[in-house]
Amino acid sequence: MVNRLPLLIGIVIAALLVWGYSVTVDSAFFGAALDGADRLFRPGPMIAFVIMIPIALVSGLMPGGGLPFLIVVLSFATELDPFIALPVVIGYMAANDLTEPIPSILLGIPGARSSQATILDGYPLARQGYAGYALGASYTSSLIGGIIGGLALLAVLPFARELLRLFGSPEFFLLSLLGVAAVGIISAGAFVKGLLTACLGLLIGLIGFTNVASQTRATFGIDYLYDGVNIVPVVVGLFAIPEIADLVISNTPIAKERLSEMLKEGSKDVTRGMREALRHKWLITRSSLIGVFIGAMPGLGPTPAHWLAYAQARQTEPGAIDTFGTGDIRGVIAPESSNNSTDGGVLMPTLLFAIPGSAPMAIVLAFLFIVGIQPGPQMADPEGNLNLTMSFVYVIILANILVVPIVLRFSPLLTKVAAVPPLVLAPLVIGIVTLSAFQANLDIADLTVVLVFSALGMFMKAYAWPRPPILIAIVLAEPLEKFMSISIQSRGISMVWQPAFIGILVVVIAAVYFSLRVQRGAQQVRERAESESQVGDGQQGEQP
Repeated sequence: MVNRLPLLIGIVIAALLVWGYSVTVDSAFFGAALDGADRLFRPGPMIAFVIMIPIALVSGLMPGGGLPFLIVVLSFATELDPFIALPVVIGYMAANDLTEPIPSILLGIPGARSSQATILDGYPLARQGYAGYALGASYTSSLIGGIIGGLALLAVLPFARELLRLFGSPEFFLLSLLGVAAVGIISAGAFVKGLLTACLGLLIGLIGFTNVASQTRATFGIDYLYDGVNIVPVVVGLFAIPEIADLVISNTPIAKERLSEMLKEGSKDVTRGMREALRHKWLITRSSLIGVFIGAMPGLGPTPAHWLAYAQARQTEPGAIDTFGTGDIRGVIAPESSNNSTDGGVLMPTLLFAIPGSAPMAIVLAFLFIVGIQPGPQMADPEGNLNLTMSFVYVIILANILVVPIVLRFSPLLTKVAAVPPLVLAPLVIGIVTLSAFQANLDIADLTVVLVFSALGMFMKAYAWPRPPILIAIVLAEPLEKFMSISIQSRGISMVWQPAFIGILVVVIAAVYFSLRVQRGAQQVRERAESESQVGDGQQGEQP
């Protein structure tokens, strides 16, 4: 399956794009593309983008550092122009991802998201004195992968525009419902826990006044709950505080002696690593396509793509079975290519169908609703928000082009951030996110919500209950109820017999089945690769 996956992905994408572009690309589409570029490349968005880049690079190396920035921006979302807030968030995520290979290669510590597979060959290369060689290859692969991911999102838009014209309220109700269910089902491989947490999120999201029935629900006479539970303190309590608490409990700073040694080695052979990556252009292309395709599957995100890209390289590259895990540069190139290409993939279901492609995309979805933008057809419509979607494409590509040279030049300096003691970092982060939760509404009750969801989040983290389905369900609860009400009033029970409704149901069920298989396959690849790496630990592979 892994061997054939890139070929199948390429054939499907090519067929869809030929049809999509033949019927949908017109002057309005290009006009929206130009308008998106015009609104993005203005002083305001560019200044915000320049401010964001160093924050993204530094926070990506700080445990728990990535989420607080998003929460701070989220708390100001209603005050910002969508063409400033949303591109900054997307650019931040893309730039933040680029710091992951640094601790993985230099220190053997996985990055914040999905650089585990990079460790298997990147860290042995660093121990052999070729850290710069591995870093150069990883960032060149990431740069190309990120560009491919952005272009893939651009290529899908014409096809999606035509497809979304077939959808009505019943179809969007089904997409919202199955989106919550699908993400709940495949979250962390916990079938029952995922569904239960998704149901809990729906219950929380339906608290407050509803326009559908013109009544309040589950407010218990508390005025604060009339408008529902605010999303910012929920995110702070559910995600930020548990991560910081785990950081304090572990309290395991990196050994500075090892860090100093790796920093010296990290500045060598960077250019040679970049040239080596360019020699494997087809490996980068295959791995990037896997990242785009797997990223577009609801709830999977980059981690399975990371391991599947590593597996296909191990099985298809000459001699890789014998050298992977001992310091083979191809074992760095493949996963890092897929790691960045998923950024374009995960945005596809998030923007076009309101189904988050990964946990961070749930926060992007919350941004969209907070600034008053409804994901769906208008995100691919030239008369709607296609210009905003196009700005995301530009931002993904721009972030990679600007950030990769910076991290290549300053990676030894940036890595020093990884030595910050957790007990010094934690109070600062807690203060920032707490103030952000409060300033969103300037209501002291928000701090109570933070406290309640912090307790819930720590419990769920401790007992391996997936947290993203709660956030996704809260965000989607209102549109789900709206589309359900409109569908029942307009079509009644007959909506379930509509061809589009049945087609979506079949596609989503197939996608969930495929996602579960991919998740299990990625887990098996990871376990096998880590086992082989431990067996061969201490052996040196073929010298670069």
